Amino acid sequence: MNAIADIPGAADCCWTAMTPQTSYPALTKPTLTEVAIIGAGIVGLTAAYALCRAGAVVTVIEALRVGRQVTGRSSAKITSQHSLIYRHLRDTFDLDAARAYADANRAGARKIRTWLSELGIACDLEEKDAYAYTCKESLLSDIEAEVDIARALGFKADVVAPAPLPFDTAGALRFPREAQFNPAQYLVGLAAAIKRAGGFIFENTRDGSTPRTLSWQPICRS
Repeated sequence: MNAIADIPGAADCCWTAMTPQTSYPALTKPTLTEVAIIGAGIVGLTAAYALCRAGAVVTVIEALRVGRQVTGRSSAKITSQHSLIYRHLRDTFDLDAARAYADANRAGARKIRTWLSELGIACDLEEKDAYAYTCKESLLSDIEAEVDIARALGFKADVVAPAPLPFDTAGALRFPREAQFNPAQYLVGLAAAIKRAGGFIFENTRDGSTPRTLSWQPICRS
């Protein structure tokens, strides 16, 4: 007997379940644009909005619906803490590579918060600590090493033992005062901002309807 099949309810994600579905048209004929972006997830819509603000003509093409695929079914964290990434980057490359990754992630988190404030997007933003935990005492030294590198890169990281979880753990890496939000609601608001900025969004559009792009022109304008 399949216990999972016996659980009542729909197979869905809480983020998308709480978010109204968008209804942008499908692209049915060739169109001219300066920039074509494939996919209306967080990467695609972030790039689209930034380019619209810079004055580019932007067209976003989504195979299904805005924000309801990978982004809308994600862990919903806004954080620079990704497992033990900084030690990995330092050991694989060098500390400068780890710093570049840290700076890029901090800039991205700041950008999300700035746009949320500027655009008034309601998406249940909450300040949350971010954790990476282990149940093995033998791995605590790896977490401690990550804390040292993270602090060198400007993060206020620390070790929490045990982790604040409802089961036994050996400890956890903590990045305090990170955040979470409803990513699907954020992208619905960002898509609306792209439209207001003069961009174009098409949903339910797959191969066979790709727009013709104009010859490349520099985006930066004086």
